[in-house]
Order: sequence, then C-alpha cells, then structure tokens
Amino acid sequence: MKHFFITLFALIFICACGTKRQYFEPAYIDGELNHNGSLKASIVDWNLFSAKLSNNQIILKDTQATHDFKLDKNYILLAYQDGEFTEADNNGNLKIYNSAHEETYSYKFDAAVIGIALNGDDLALVLANNSIVFANRSLGIKFIQTLTPAPAQDNRVANPIFLDNVIIYPTLDGKIMVLSKDNLKIVKDIVVSAENFFNNIIHLSIRNNQIIAASAKRVIIIDPKRTIYQDFDIKDIAVSDDAIFIFEKNGNIIKTDHNLRILEQKKFDFAIFTKVNLYQNHLYAFEKTGYLIKSDLNLKNIQIFKFSDPVEKMSFMGDGKFYYGNRILDLQ
Repeated sequence: MKHFFITLFALIFICACGTKRQYFEPAYIDGELNHNGSLKASIVDWNLFSAKLSNNQIILKDTQATHDFKLDKNYILLAYQDGEFTEADNNGNLKIYNSAHEETYSYKFDAAVIGIALNGDDLALVLANNSIVFANRSLGIKFIQTLTPAPAQDNRVANPIFLDNVIIYPTLDGKIMVLSKDNLKIVKDIVVSAENFFNNIIHLSIRNNQIIAASAKRVIIIDPKRTIYQDFDIKDIAVSDDAIFIFEKNGNIIKTDHNLRILEQKKFDFAIFTKVNLYQNHLYAFEKTGYLIKSDLNLKNIQIFKFSDPVEKMSFMGDGKFYYGNRILDLQ
C-alpha cells in the first residue's frame, strides 16, 4: 500500500510538472511602452466607476482623471454627479459630500452599498446582501426587497438606472429588476443568467431604446418588441452606440451589433485581458503579461505594444489613461 501511494504521488507530480502554463506571445510588436507619469500613491481598490489610492484620493473613469477630493478612511467612491461625491464603506454606511467636502447626506443600511444611481433627492441602491432599495434623502426608504443571497461577486457591479417612471436594477444573482416609481411594485423580472457564483450583472446600459445587460456568462438585449441573448465566457465588455465588444477569457475579442449578430472577431491566443476601454474611436485592451492591444473599431488595424514589465498590479482605466500600481500611461 505504501508503494502504491508513492507511485500515485509521483504520477501526479509528473503530470503537474508536464502541464506548462502557456502565455500570450504575439508574433510581432509595434513598439515598447513605458509609463509617462506617476501617481502620488498606489491603487488599492477599484470598481466600474472609480479607483481608490492608498492616500484615499480617487481616480474617476469618465470625468477628470484625478480630483482633490479625499475619501473617508475605509470608504470607496460609488458616484460623482452634479458636483456631489457618494461614498460607502463595508459596514453599510453611505455618505454624500458636495464639492466643498461638506456632508449633505448620510445613512446606514443593513449591508454595504455596492451600486447606486442618483436622481435629485431619489436614490436607487444595490446592497451587498442582494437587496434593491429605493430611497429619498428626505423621506427615507420607500422600497426595499432582498433577493436570493449571492455569496460571491466581483468588483464589476453595475449601477441602477433611472428611466422615466421606472428604475432598472442590476442584481447580484444574475437578474434585471424593473421597479415602478408610481406604485412601488416590480413590473418586470428578467433572468440574465443562472450561475451559482460570480453571477452579478457586470454591465447595464441603455442605447437606442434598448437595455443592454451582461453577466460573466451572457449578454442580453431587451427592447419593447423582444429579448435576445447569447452566451459568452466574458472577461470584460465594452459598448458603443452601434456595437458591443466582448472580451472572452480565451483571448477572443468579438464585435457584435446591438442584435448580438457577430460582425467580427479576433483571437489572441492565451491572452488574459486585465482592463479594456473605448477611447477616441479605438479599442484598448491591456494584457496581463505586459502588452497593450490597440485596434480600430472594426478589429482590422491592430497594433501590439510591449510594456517594460507585466501588468500584474491593481489597475484602472479612465479619461484616456491607464493606471497600474502608482504609474500612469497616457493613451494620447
């Protein structure tokens, strides 16, 4: 019996040693890249909207790249709108500050706030316990519903959307919930995907009268006439006014129209995409082992640049810049 276990262990060890990790190795590169700026501190946390630095300063995705606003300790920024900063911690505390860093609203929820949309004094929130909430700064909580527990989710939690007299909520268990503000009832409940783990909605937007949503396994398009979907093994997603770009875990980049018809695709063997973005009519994808893939929006004219070192540190993209660790690469 002893010899059996020794032999079994040896076979397992040999098999493990024989399974070599394969890395992205482009046939050519168009140049080398070095960072051309530095942050005062390193990135320590991020979400779809912002990144937090170790000195509690922030980087914003779609507005000015950095701001003098400083987060409270152990908080992260969830939204910046109309000159107001909305931050939250892991204990359910939510705070809103004006541009002078004066607190204008605070509330403690039963779980951490991880997604939020603001519409005047109205707030639409997604909590870490998979509750969806409709609140008002003056009137308090107007609606709350706790859904199926979702024990595991990643940083890519989409925000709710106010649309006319409804609120569209992305949930942590792979659904889209539509709440009527008039009667405070759920008027639509749409299942995007039904995975057991990491099934939160990672993208939610409205383009051309269509709702576009995605989990890590499926993209779904909802319009007044129909609902269509297609399965992908999604690492990341980017959406423009006329196309959807899906970055798969196998290194494939797929371009579809807003009816999920595949228009073009390009395979980068063994590529692990860390961050992607659309910027000035180009597609940018950063690969973990130290490459930048730049393409036109037709996936035809592709350039590949090599970093001086792997992109293994925490990273973020915003306002035409790529941030990794405490370094800045200006895409312009």
